[in-house]
Amino acid sequence: MKNSQISKIRLMLLFFLLCTGKGWAQNDDWGLWTNIGVEKQLSKKWSLGLGGEYRWKEDITLTDQVRGSLDTEYKVWKFLKIGAGYELIADKKKKKDIFAYRHRFKIEAQASYKISRFTLSWRPRLQTTLYDNIELDDDDLDNYKWVIRNRFGLKYNIPKIPLKPYIQFETFNHIFSDIQPSYYKSRFSAGLEYSITKHHGIDLSYKHDSEILNDKKYTLNVIAAGYKFSF
Repeated sequence: MKNSQISKIRLMLLFFLLCTGKGWAQNDDWGLWTNIGVEKQLSKKWSLGLGGEYRWKEDITLTDQVRGSLDTEYKVWKFLKIGAGYELIADKKKKKDIFAYRHRFKIEAQASYKISRFTLSWRPRLQTTLYDNIELDDDDLDNYKWVIRNRFGLKYNIPKIPLKPYIQFETFNHIFSDIQPSYYKSRFSAGLEYSITKHHGIDLSYKHDSEILNDKKYTLNVIAAGYKFSF
């Protein structure tokens, strides 16, 4: 590997650490999210994906959620994709120390635009969540039934290296609810995508969630690691 390529990797890693550094000064919670996914290209336009995720909370000492997902995606044009999906979420509830189950349905679109080696993206998503008949935790802001999420991203393709650093910012707004304000959470992410081979890839990122509940702020810092097999 050339020295110039090594220098670029070092700069990207430094950028990643600088982006994540804001979370280390917080006294709030830390979590770990691990996920694995399989994606099948059904045709030039259609793809199907399966995924599983395990989440820890309370400074990575307690189970938070176990998730399973099924997604489909359709490429409308080169710069635009639309998709739909379902998630089964097993959520550990503090009040009764048992798992409650959520059924989440979503529709979304993703637009992207390339400028040299940079890719700008925007992903709006509408999701609705149904719950089993169980008492929910009062401080769980994801109790909202209808939510609109907007995620904006910037990714860079390093020349001759299968490594793509990226940053993302996402907002969460509930709708069809009388609770004000409708904006209740934001998420900042900084990460690195690495293609091991044509079919195998990994993703390592830091996420910083900031939630607002009754004028009180809650911060969650997350280290996320994922693996995807595509064929």
